[in-house]
Amino acid sequence: MSEYAYSCEELPAADRFPWWCELVRRELLASSLLCDEPLAFRARLKMLDLGVAKVAAPAYTALRCRRTPRMVRADDIDVYQLTWVRSGQQRLVSGKTDIVMNEGTLFLMDAARPFEAVVRTPGRSGAAEPVETVTVAIPRSHLGLPAARVARLINTPLESTAGAGAVLLSLLRRLVDETHLHGSHDPSGLGTVLRDLTVALLAHRGDVERAVPAESRRRVLLARIHSFIEGHLDAGSLTPDAVAAAHHISVRHLHRLFQEQGITVGGWIRRRRLERCRHDLLDPRKSGLTLQAIGAHWGFRHAAEFSRHFRAVYGVPPRELRRAGGPPSAAGPRTDAFAGRAVT
Repeated sequence: MSEYAYSCEELPAADRFPWWCELVRRELLASSLLCDEPLAFRARLKMLDLGVAKVAAPAYTALRCRRTPRMVRADDIDVYQLTWVRSGQQRLVSGKTDIVMNEGTLFLMDAARPFEAVVRTPGRSGAAEPVETVTVAIPRSHLGLPAARVARLINTPLESTAGAGAVLLSLLRRLVDETHLHGSHDPSGLGTVLRDLTVALLAHRGDVERAVPAESRRRVLLARIHSFIEGHLDAGSLTPDAVAAAHHISVRHLHRLFQEQGITVGGWIRRRRLERCRHDLLDPRKSGLTLQAIGAHWGFRHAAEFSRHFRAVYGVPPRELRRAGGPPSAAGPRTDAFAGRAVT
């Protein structure tokens, strides 16, 4: 994937807010920004280009934002923006809508609609922490849902604790926070999964699930299964039978889904566990843990079994990798945990 990171930390205080205004205009949306305390302003931005979907993860202290009808016409951007408020609070006014989006809220915006937003930062230990949001921008034409049904969902909170919404947030969290676990091998695959999850979420809320193509439903099911596996890698009870039962499908159907990706269910689970082990081995904060403890935590009951599988995948035994050190993204095959295929 193409990843870009920006931060104003190295700039003089007086230059930070003007820099942010220009960056937002150039990389996100044309808008007018105001800040009551520009000299105390701080901001950063991570962007991921995944082909059919683009992810933006900004973090910034309190400000007000206005996107006028004139700016909308000048921008001519025909995209929906699915936005997750990770921290802080955002009051959004658009047309007849006046709503407060609190931490954890997931909602859909239309870049073709003017809006005003007031962003408030959470106060922690007497200091204002930056508001964090994550936005997925998807061209309107890529949703394939009835426009009238989607229009009803604009600027309203969406389900984010279950179903497609929960899986989508899990994927966004990993993409933004743990890019090293995904690599940069198949951005279009990740973008397609993000789009399919967004379509599934909106279709369910808009009661038009029949409009979702069968292939998209299959990819959403696979993404849900991957998310379930990621959340249970440290459980000894994680077996194909348990995974199938959790998703109300047959074990045969589960195996067929993974066979289409060129890997077995057991092989996928083992590769993801090995990747977690590799990351822990290279994490200085976990240098006090023994190799056996790390392997056992991620489901390898026997040290010899852990060492054998680790060496087969990464070319070196766990002890040697830890001794050599290096960044968490050191050499070795990686598995794209949501695009549905093993990568090297």
